[in-house]
Amino acid sequence: MFKTNEVLLNKLLEDVEAASIQLPDFQRGWIWDDGRIRGLLASISKGFPVGAVMTLSTGGDIKLKARPIEGVDLNGSAPRPSSYLLDGQQRLTTLFQSLRHPEAVDTSDSKRQKTKRWYYVDMRLAMDPNADREDAVISVPESKIITTDFGRKVVVDLSTSIKEFQNHMIPTESLMDPMDWMYEYVGFWKDSEEPHPEGDAFQFCNAFRKEVQSNFHDYQLPVINLEATTPKEAVCTVFEKVNTGGVALNVFELATASFAADAQDFSLRDDWRDRRHRMYSFSGVLQGIQGDQFLQAVALLTTQEAHTLSVRKGVTGRLAPAIGCKKKDILGLSLDDYLRWADKVEEGFKTAAKFLAEEYVFGRYNVPYNTQLVPMAALFVELGPVLETAIAKQRLARWYWSGVFGEIYGGTTETQFALDLVEVAAFVRDGPPPRLVNEANFIPERLVSLRTRQSAAYKGVYALQLKHGASDWRSGKSLSLATYFVDSIDIHHIFPVAWCENENRKVPSALYNSIINKTPIDAITNRIIGGGAPSQYLNRLRKDIENETLNNVLTAHWLDVSHLEADDFAKSFIARGEAMLKLIGQEMGRDLGNGRDALIDALKAGGYPDLYIEDEDEVSEMPEVEALALP
Repeated sequence: MFKTNEVLLNKLLEDVEAASIQLPDFQRGWIWDDGRIRGLLASISKGFPVGAVMTLSTGGDIKLKARPIEGVDLNGSAPRPSSYLLDGQQRLTTLFQSLRHPEAVDTSDSKRQKTKRWYYVDMRLAMDPNADREDAVISVPESKIITTDFGRKVVVDLSTSIKEFQNHMIPTESLMDPMDWMYEYVGFWKDSEEPHPEGDAFQFCNAFRKEVQSNFHDYQLPVINLEATTPKEAVCTVFEKVNTGGVALNVFELATASFAADAQDFSLRDDWRDRRHRMYSFSGVLQGIQGDQFLQAVALLTTQEAHTLSVRKGVTGRLAPAIGCKKKDILGLSLDDYLRWADKVEEGFKTAAKFLAEEYVFGRYNVPYNTQLVPMAALFVELGPVLETAIAKQRLARWYWSGVFGEIYGGTTETQFALDLVEVAAFVRDGPPPRLVNEANFIPERLVSLRTRQSAAYKGVYALQLKHGASDWRSGKSLSLATYFVDSIDIHHIFPVAWCENENRKVPSALYNSIINKTPIDAITNRIIGGGAPSQYLNRLRKDIENETLNNVLTAHWLDVSHLEADDFAKSFIARGEAMLKLIGQEMGRDLGNGRDALIDALKAGGYPDLYIEDEDEVSEMPEVEALALP
């Protein structure tokens, strides 16, 4: 599949200049900063290794749109390359521009501002055994003049060849073939009235050629060449795992180049940019979707179509094409496949966003799993009008919340996506529940440990509080999409941190930071709550809202007002935890138990060793949350 050879740097640069080696279209332009360029040139000047280059031979099944390396001037259209450069773009671009291209090198300064600079080797410093070789490689502005004092004082002037000779600065573009420059250098010092500082100019040049310049001329790079028969999936893995250029490359980039080879006037990157803009503008929920995830949804529907057609022809079992969206499935897409499904998939994502809004998931950072949107979008395309009925949406919601609270979509998920498309579609069409729904579980201990908003289950509990009637504490206004952004709704502590950390109480952070002690509250209400006891802020809130209304609002937040009035963190923690578990179980379609023992154990472990519940029925007796009519 591949072979490794040592290739002369000079030969590689010749191939670059002739466009025999070109970059795949997905390899975006990249500029190394000035320090890295000087470091690379210094390493080669000493014959140090600088890493391998990887290429892919053309002529196989992988057909990519390609372009010459930056700086290559072909004076016309580029020929078809004999190989694509997969890894080593930055090194070869830097070396080509600094060693072979007769123009200033594109780079960036310490402030990451783009600039152009010329590179030189200080011959005398390079020959000094006590000097750092990197100090001998210098760069100068495009004018070839270094100044200080706002341009009033010239420090180095290399603007003419005579001044290069005077300063013993050989331009790096002369290093591969230095004879003409060195001949003129020796002639300059032979005719000079001043003696050469190292004695004889010719002997000095000869020593420099042997110790420094020959390292450039004789330098060899290891080149790993993938044969033309290398599968696309293996090439994609190279980009993801081996590429060292600093730019993340993935299956989307390879598909971009592959589609461009199918149709020179089509750019997947541009097409996705337009679709992304429409999707992101449509809903904040979609703002985490990336191009490779969009392709996953396309691949799911394409492979399902191929599978269905094969089954209809009597091809079954392992002989039938598998449904999937792994790298090989995406890389197997043709441009025609993409164009056939892309509009439908875009609408599928938008419909998925509408569904999540109905589940009270409103913004990008409230989406538990962006990954779960991939099969969801495909399901909306596959099922179409079937998902417009109430019972169909309830079944889809049961799958959705099972995935969230079962925390299914946090790892490798492509296999799960394929199962979802088949099993959830059958479930919605009145089939058996998917394996995910049957197997997903949520334990009380997990509820206690939910403390950060990065957790999918944490975001899920937050959304369920909004979905099931949570209202603003001060106005009694329902917390909906209309109020979510306007009123700066966020999740805040019920028993404030300052109150919990009072030395007379010392409620541990593991308990007061649990989602059980947090609820959606607007910014103004949160300021009213402040850091005092619940019994105190309830009195302040009652100045703006009737007592009965406030009690109803607190109930909708799964809070017993008597626990707040008594400043009883423990009873509130247990009662609210039980209510949360009950609702999560309802959404998942399973009985999770009340979790009372686990909640009490958490409190005891947190510093409540003598916890005593006088009336267990009183503590657990919370108003019923509206049950879902789960099929």
